[in-house]
Amino acid sequence: MIAIDSMMVCLDLSDIDETLVAFSRSICERLPVKKVYFVHNIKSSELSDDFREFFGDVDLGNEIEGNISDIVNEHFQNAADHEILVSEEPNTEVILAELVKRYTIKLTLIGKRMSDKSTGALGTKLLRILPCSVLVFPETANFNIAKVLTPIDFSDASVHALRLSKSLTDQLGLSLDILHVYKLPTQYFPLISEEKAIRKAEEVVKEKFSDLQKRHQEIAGVPYTLVRAAGKSIAERITMQLEKGNHDLLVLGLKGHNPVPSLSLGSVPTELYNMDLNIPIWMVYSEDVIKQ
Repeated sequence: MIAIDSMMVCLDLSDIDETLVAFSRSICERLPVKKVYFVHNIKSSELSDDFREFFGDVDLGNEIEGNISDIVNEHFQNAADHEILVSEEPNTEVILAELVKRYTIKLTLIGKRMSDKSTGALGTKLLRILPCSVLVFPETANFNIAKVLTPIDFSDASVHALRLSKSLTDQLGLSLDILHVYKLPTQYFPLISEEKAIRKAEEVVKEKFSDLQKRHQEIAGVPYTLVRAAGKSIAERITMQLEKGNHDLLVLGLKGHNPVPSLSLGSVPTELYNMDLNIPIWMVYSEDVIKQ
């Protein structure tokens, strides 16, 4: 059973805040969540001398906390125990990573605007530095989640994400699909038959699936799809499968190769994050990776 001891919701005082707070309520209504922290950092380096001269000694932190409190009261409505945290630090990523450690945050919720409105630079930094799993909610996504897609490459990270996805879908009565995108060593064509290479590649992958199902019998009945990259990136094939299958949530396992807080995001998750997807992306680190 999936239970979240503590969740952090990152707010930036934009129009997406109301959506994030409402979505956090939806999460609390579906999963056991003990406490939610609504956080915002006032980047002190961006407060110009003109601002300070014009507004004087106004307590900006208190004003922002009041604004967030109004949004929480309207859209969260005490769905779980919660607290509002407003800080004033020069580096937003660092203070958020410290909050994750201080309050043992298991899941962080961040919003994402379409590429024509934002570069997404802060989001990418947060994904790389936060020592916890992250749920990315695009501004165009909705709360109705019924069908989940989990791509796997048979690494420990992807298997962890798959098992979490299975627990989630069983718990909430959702549908789950597995996807594996494979590539062929095209540099050897036409020395070997392309048709033969495809057949052999799929045989190898099916053997891997069979072995995986034997080791984790809870996923034995979950349907899986094999897709050849065929000139497209793995991320592009994943997005095509999302559209084809009308999935509502993408769950990705993240690999950690460096000590926290410099967790390794990986090229496929980075590419997917930078795409204009219309569904939430749950990027999952295992506990073993986070404790490294």
